[in-house]
Amino acid sequence: MLEDYSQREEEGVPRKEKKRVLIVVKADPEKSHRFAEALRVAAGLSMHPFLSVILVLKDDVLKKLNSGDFSVWMDSEIIESAWAELKENECPILSQIPPKENIDCLIQFDG
Repeated sequence: MLEDYSQREEEGVPRKEKKRVLIVVKADPEKSHRFAEALRVAAGLSMHPFLSVILVLKDDVLKKLNSGDFSVWMDSEIIESAWAELKENECPILSQIPPKENIDCLIQFDG
């Protein structure tokens, strides 16, 4: 459960650091609905003001997403919408798992 972040700095209570959430997606977007669900979850969490979301995707999948070549994937409409939200929210999207020492939560979507 997340701590209460509603108190303001003006009230003399320092704001706590954002919780860092690492989402690792190993699901294959050509064979599984889980890939679209993973992107949808990541996009939703990336909108939270007290969470810092880092998304990790397979390198070949990341290249296809960046090129916009994903219309043949399962749930491509969900993927397109979530991808746009992730970009708009400036969510870091990587092809390798970063060092885990600064991660508060790990969510993994397997195939």
